[in-house]
Amino acid sequence: MSIIIFRDYTLDTYQGDDIVQILLQSKTRMITYLCLNDVGITLLLFIFVSGIKNKMGLRKFSSITVRDTQNESFNNNNSVNKNNEFLHWFSGFTDAEGNFLISIDRNYVKLRFKISLHIDDLKVLQVIQSNLNIGRITVEEVRSRCSFIVEDISGINTICSIFNNYPLHTSKKLDFQDFYEALLIRTKEKIISPTNLEKILCLKNGMNSKREIFTYDITKSQIIIDPNWFIGFMEGEGTFGIKTGSSLYLQVAQKNTSQECLNGITNYLIALSNNTKYFHTQSNKILPLNVTSAINAKTSVVSLVVSNIDALYYYILPLLDESKFYSRKFEDFKLWRMALILKIRGYYYTLEGKNLFLEISEILNKRYSTTVSSENVKEIINNISKKFEDIIKKDSPFDIELDIPHTENVRKFSIANRSEKPKTVYIYTNEGLIEGSPFTSYSAAHFNLLGIVKYPFPSLKH
Repeated sequence: MSIIIFRDYTLDTYQGDDIVQILLQSKTRMITYLCLNDVGITLLLFIFVSGIKNKMGLRKFSSITVRDTQNESFNNNNSVNKNNEFLHWFSGFTDAEGNFLISIDRNYVKLRFKISLHIDDLKVLQVIQSNLNIGRITVEEVRSRCSFIVEDISGINTICSIFNNYPLHTSKKLDFQDFYEALLIRTKEKIISPTNLEKILCLKNGMNSKREIFTYDITKSQIIIDPNWFIGFMEGEGTFGIKTGSSLYLQVAQKNTSQECLNGITNYLIALSNNTKYFHTQSNKILPLNVTSAINAKTSVVSLVVSNIDALYYYILPLLDESKFYSRKFEDFKLWRMALILKIRGYYYTLEGKNLFLEISEILNKRYSTTVSSENVKEIINNISKKFEDIIKKDSPFDIELDIPHTENVRKFSIANRSEKPKTVYIYTNEGLIEGSPFTSYSAAHFNLLGIVKYPFPSLKH
């Protein structure tokens, strides 16, 4: 049953089993009137709560309308007519950022699903709430945090239905299984027996940071990664990075307690090598995608990294270009994408292109800094975008339609550039510039120097 409580001019909604437990747990006197009408039974219940305010905050008498839902059983096919792509994304984002929580106050069991983010990511929580049509959003200005919270029984049923149909892949899957088991017990029993209360307490004490066992069902251990799940997970745990101002990479990190998930992601990324969307010939020379992994011994976090420029452009970028992002990670992707194109097409090896690449690297690495305002970031990104559009209008230094490795394009460019712009070498002695300077190459300067000196010349300066 659903119960609407008007309390202190605030509308709260609780399920029937919630209110029964609340009333049983508090020292409450009730005066009840039943009214039979055309649409069912209306229960007018006046509640007087004695003593201190209880857990749910009932202080004054309330008018309550009860809808009979005793025959509405919960099942895995709870009507969730949502967009499949979004729900896969939501599953991946939950694997990265979501939490399943159980709290127990005396005999009352409360279930809560929560996603907490930086306040700058408020928009993504609004998108989630809008798509699922459940939950509430809270904002903590002092902590610069915002949260999407689902705790009413109807919303919890919807959440569980989603993850039963769009499964989680990290160790968070185990937390969800315990959470769901607690829901089934709570749904089955209006008044939870001491035995089942103890069982729920045991489940609660083995979840999240208290979890010590990370064993999956062996028969279900094979993880199949959906592209939208991967994007959702990337938005929470991924990095679009530029290392030391020149090397691009894509990174996904997760604790080693989710090894099955890490294996699934690795297999998924390697399989992208079959993607030939950007290839112009059938006999390309681009090597298959390679994923490297490293573990932080202190945090037990495993990082999966793709850093080969060809793999990022020919295999990863097609996936990202056709995917939908919901968080501000999309801004990172746009910046990273511009840097990748500057590099793969050779603009990076021109003065103008390299300067822009370095600008992108600077803002990409500092975009989340508290010293950089969001207004300044937007202005910088807009300026970068304009410069990028101007640069790519020019002829590309590299002919990527040849489908040859980036290193080969760099080698060809280097040879051509060296022949067009010979070096200028000056050699000085104590007496000044030697005869023949400047030379057009180091070798020419070397041979000329051999004709002047027969032994090491300490005072010679190059």
